[in-house]
Amino acid sequence: MQVESQENETMRQRTPYKAPFLDDDHNWSEVLAQAEADEIFAQAVAELDTQPLKVKDEPFTFSEVLEVVILVSVLCFSFMGIVWQCITYPHTLVVLYTKAIPASITATLDVPTRALAPVTITRSVTATTTGIGHQNARAATGTLILYNGSATPQYVPLGSVFTGHDGVKVTTDQSSTIPAANLPAIGSVSVFAHAVLAGRQGNIAAFDIDSALSPVLKVRNDAPFTNGRDARTFKAVAAKDLTTLTSTVNETVTQAFTTAFSLQPGEAAIPTHCTTKANPTHQAGEEAQTVTLSIAKTCSAIAYNQSQLTHAATAAFTKTRPGRNYHIVGSVQTTLRSVSPLTVTLRGTWAFTFSQGYQAYLAEHIQGDDPAKARAYLLSTGVISYASVPNTLASADYINFFVLVG
Repeated sequence: MQVESQENETMRQRTPYKAPFLDDDHNWSEVLAQAEADEIFAQAVAELDTQPLKVKDEPFTFSEVLEVVILVSVLCFSFMGIVWQCITYPHTLVVLYTKAIPASITATLDVPTRALAPVTITRSVTATTTGIGHQNARAATGTLILYNGSATPQYVPLGSVFTGHDGVKVTTDQSSTIPAANLPAIGSVSVFAHAVLAGRQGNIAAFDIDSALSPVLKVRNDAPFTNGRDARTFKAVAAKDLTTLTSTVNETVTQAFTTAFSLQPGEAAIPTHCTTKANPTHQAGEEAQTVTLSIAKTCSAIAYNQSQLTHAATAAFTKTRPGRNYHIVGSVQTTLRSVSPLTVTLRGTWAFTFSQGYQAYLAEHIQGDDPAKARAYLLSTGVISYASVPNTLASADYINFFVLVG
């Protein structure tokens, strides 16, 4: 009995038990039986041989790594197979050039405007010249004085040659008659002459020629000969230099005008009544290493609200749409015609829109056709200007279109 009491005491310590509150109507024997069953179950669970879960703290084995590598390789090869199948599947590409339809309309837009005061912008650009000039050699020119000491006039023919102290020869450009001397005064006459050889060496100094031609005749140059020059090649301004500079400066000035006027938020300006003055430092053909072109441009302007103008211009240009399935290619160019009222010319290009549905429709009609027949059908639609069709056309599901504007 003492042993049994000790075991019961041990069980009660392991699994505390609280007896429920009982009134006189409950059966005490049933309650005790249930309590004993609970104690037996608790004791059985406590005696189970359980072990805690182990956490792997050792490195992976070679076989485990190999399994992972094989799994990743299988996934990669599967993906590559799918990509290869997509690439090599028999899709057919047909290149289409949709017709570009230019359109133009002049319209008066109901957009409020305001006038802006004139603004002048000056810009200069310098560039190295690209032209080549050539200067021929030129003979020096001057004047000779012929003296006559005789009592009779003396004649000197055209082309008479005289030699200076430095060996330079000059020739007369005219014939002349030297009047007779009237002693004590002697006769004299001046004649034009030039150096026989062209070049700078003909620029002789004064009195380089001073010699007696006879007992009664003498010749002398009282002033130096000038303007003699050698032949040479030099850098010069080419016509294209001025053309390029004009284009560059005009572009710079035009860009500057975009921010030259005082505008309100949301406004833009259209320059009007512009005048331009160009001033190059050298003209075409002139000798120069560089040339500078200055342009002064003066413009008035009108200011307008950008969103209002865009909305009005788009609405006006939409009237030129050839059909419901056409869209604008690029931008619409706006040219101002008059300020009051605001009249503009709008120019743009329309192109047919190839929707997915229409592409599927075309594919159904050309599937399996030879290139000539397919091309003829595509051109017959009236919206295609050119079609590049491969030699083999697959079924409609595998025909793709690449659309260009041309």
